[in-house]
Amino acid sequence: MADVYGYSLYPNNDTARYSDPVSDAGVRRDTIAARRAAGAPDERARRRQLIVEAAVRVIEESGTEAGLGAVADRAGLPRPHVYRHFTSKDDLDQAVARHAARLLSAYIRPSLSAAGTPPEVIHGIIGRVLSWAVEHPNLYRFRARLRTAQAVPELAEAAVANLRAAGYRAQLPAYVVASVIGLVDAGIIWWFDHQEEVGVHQLNDWLAAQVWRVVAEAVE
Repeated sequence: MADVYGYSLYPNNDTARYSDPVSDAGVRRDTIAARRAAGAPDERARRRQLIVEAAVRVIEESGTEAGLGAVADRAGLPRPHVYRHFTSKDDLDQAVARHAARLLSAYIRPSLSAAGTPPEVIHGIIGRVLSWAVEHPNLYRFRARLRTAQAVPELAEAAVANLRAAGYRAQLPAYVVASVIGLVDAGIIWWFDHQEEVGVHQLNDWLAAQVWRVVAEAVE
């Protein structure tokens, strides 16, 4: 991926990555046969979730470079059987990213209804995001890389409600929301590799100030 301001959001690695595509014809044939013999919807959903949670654990422990074989092993399945429950590697990647976004969303939800001025609320939300990212750096990278927007709607709605309560014309265009999310993601991912240069509290203060400037200009 291209460098941003002299650093790479996602370091290059020549080894097989978790998200590398698989072009094994045998796997595809196995997938087709398995779909025909698929079980009840509830059981399929349970097994999909089992694989997703196994992938999350592998990513947390080994990073996004972890291979699909490790995911299958953790789920207790032969590797080809993973493709009985996902149409492609991208389908699995997206499911993992959505799951990570839901986990992050649930973690920050308490801060969405916090009392305070808009800048204070924004500071608190970003603080929660940072706290989760510190606990789950590999998963945060993975979610950010796939640009999953699962948490964006409720974040935007909470921001709009808070701004209206404070008397602002609360209308955040989609490009403003996307810019804010991109700013926070890029800042946190940069910080993962430069923690000796900036403390987490300093980063929280800076990101909150920048986000508020963007939001304030959009609603004035």
